[in-house]
Amino acid sequence: MSRKITSKVSYDIDPDTTALIGVDFQVGFGENSWEPVPHAASAVENFRLASQAWRNGGGTVVHVQTRYTRERRPTGRITDFAPDIATALAVGSPAAEAYPGLVEDGDVLVYKTSFSAVISSNLVGQLRARGIDTAVVGGLTTPICVQRTVDALSMVGFKVVLLEDACASQAIGALSAEEAHYAAVERMAYLFASVRDTETFLTAVKALPVRQVASGRG
Repeated sequence: MSRKITSKVSYDIDPDTTALIGVDFQVGFGENSWEPVPHAASAVENFRLASQAWRNGGGTVVHVQTRYTRERRPTGRITDFAPDIATALAVGSPAAEAYPGLVEDGDVLVYKTSFSAVISSNLVGQLRARGIDTAVVGGLTTPICVQRTVDALSMVGFKVVLLEDACASQAIGALSAEEAHYAAVERMAYLFASVRDTETFLTAVKALPVRQVASGRG
């Protein structure tokens, strides 16, 4: 699944001021999972490569997850459309677990209760407390939680870079999973995010000055 996306803008990355953010890389979003996402495995692997390189370069990795508890319930009207979401993504449910080996010690964990991490978690506070002004984002699924989080991050002032091949979509109505993915990516590229692929991101990380690569994580 690959198609060239043209970005209107280009944002620089700096481990001191940029966070790599993974949205809902959870087992419930995948092929034959609670929410079927055919290309989830490829997106997860690309984000794994990106996060390994970013940690090695001294950058902060943030994992945003939807994991419900009795006290942390779904917010908004999400249960009108997905009545079983609170059970499917409850703490302790296999579907709520992160993909194995994706989260490492030192990473930041943020829990959200709706599609957008900006309106239903402390993500913005976590980023600003670390002096972050740029977010590189991947996740599941492209047109729902990734898009809603990217939109909101941009609208509250963060520069956003979307790793489009570290995202994947479910099929939506008449749109195939691939069509839904690229429609969302094109929309984000239009007004909300600079778009890169993982290979381009890895190349940029390798090209960082030595003083940056040697810096510690926030």
